[in-house]
Amino acid sequence: MLAMLLLLFAVVGCEKMVIDGDVDAPDNSAAGHNVIINASIYNIIPFNQMRAVEPLTNYCSKLCFVVYQDGAQKKKVLQKRGDDGFGQAAMNLSPGTYQLLILGHSSNANPTLSNPANIKFANADGFTDTFYYYGDLEVADETEKHDLLMERATSMLRIILTDEQIPQSVNRIRIYYTGESGVFDATTGWGGSVNSKQYTMFDVTGRTTPPTLEVYTFLRDDIGSLNVVLTAYNNKDDIIAEKELTNVPMKNRMVTEYSGSLFDGNSSTEEQRFSLLAETEWQVFKRLNF
Repeated sequence: MLAMLLLLFAVVGCEKMVIDGDVDAPDNSAAGHNVIINASIYNIIPFNQMRAVEPLTNYCSKLCFVVYQDGAQKKKVLQKRGDDGFGQAAMNLSPGTYQLLILGHSSNANPTLSNPANIKFANADGFTDTFYYYGDLEVADETEKHDLLMERATSMLRIILTDEQIPQSVNRIRIYYTGESGVFDATTGWGGSVNSKQYTMFDVTGRTTPPTLEVYTFLRDDIGSLNVVLTAYNNKDDIIAEKELTNVPMKNRMVTEYSGSLFDGNSSTEEQRFSLLAETEWQVFKRLNF
């Protein structure tokens, strides 16, 4: 259970929220609310440096604040980037012990939030870098302010195509991947117990050089693996090229970087490679070539 309460600080400024569920309507101030929650991101820095607190807007376009008690959802505040007070939620709760989930992501729509152990993202909405906080929330009669830090929940697979160019007929590349999960269990910090069939479609219409392709998943343990199929389509849904990558190694909250050719006839790369790596915001696990 994560319980990272920092110093209590500054009174909340103006607040305009997208609200869904049983939540008190905002009155443009913290007045009248007995629970004030401020969210930030706790980012991983490599090479044994200290972790750093990063601005939410650098990583998330949507935020979900959800309060549960006895397995039932009690309050929910949904925000999007650009809202006044993004990253800050005020609510009224009766004294008692609750469980608080804060989820940050950039998918097209919010996931299912009725159960913190079964947060499900849809393929149609996309899988993105995702951050979370989950822990007990003790509420008393007096107003309390909580500064809470979210940590990364996802692992990333980055595909770097080494082809010199994309065939003109190709307008979409799909990455279909299985082995880990599109469901997140915030109570444990791991992916759901059932393997998910995840896919992301990338529009490459008009491109002559291949893009870098990044997809996200939730690992069910510290070390995992993915089976991946790369497929290039034309505008008639005909398959122009396809490549399968099996047992791609993954590590929790790290990047696996895979490079190689999808369109073999257009690549001057003689040796195809696979590797894993880490960056300023991510720790790189491995670089591989195919």
